Amino acid sequence: MTINKNHYAIFVLGTDSAGIVANVSKALFELGANINDSSHTIIGNQFAMLLLITTNSNCLLKDVQSAFSGVCKDKRLTIHVHELSEEDINRKAYEPGQLCVIHLYGADKPGIVCQVTSLLAKNKINITDLSTRRFGTEENPIYIMYLEADVPSNVDTKKLGQELKEIATRLNVEIKYELEEVASL
Repeated sequence: MTINKNHYAIFVLGTDSAGIVANVSKALFELGANINDSSHTIIGNQFAMLLLITTNSNCLLKDVQSAFSGVCKDKRLTIHVHELSEEDINRKAYEPGQLCVIHLYGADKPGIVCQVTSLLAKNKINITDLSTRRFGTEENPIYIMYLEADVPSNVDTKKLGQELKEIATRLNVEIKYELEEVASL
């Protein structure tokens, strides 16, 4: 017997403070929702969270939105709820390839993220995780980037490595990358 369910993406934004994740997850628990996938980060002093949830079919978009009214008021958050289809909840299966992890470290300058991600896009490489941090002083800013990506099996990884080295030289940063075989993505 198939049970009908509704699926939603929830975006949470606001000034960081202790208890946001607890309050959001409590509202979802009280709603009877299941968190399928989630990610959150703090950028500067801003909290950002994305959740993919499933509810029973009686739980409508307006019900999910109203479940957060107290959290929004208490924590001064902006929460947006977006209805999804069944296909939007589960990650697409990709053909077996390689997991690529890229670490970049160096003096901050415009274009770092653009140049690395443009190279990956040109090679039809899907980025699955990306985070960046800026440290140091205004006079001496240091930039760190961490990136994970799915590399299709038809990509020439030697050429990719050479192109990443060219970007590192051009930007005067250090780029390390690792490739790992993946049975199925």
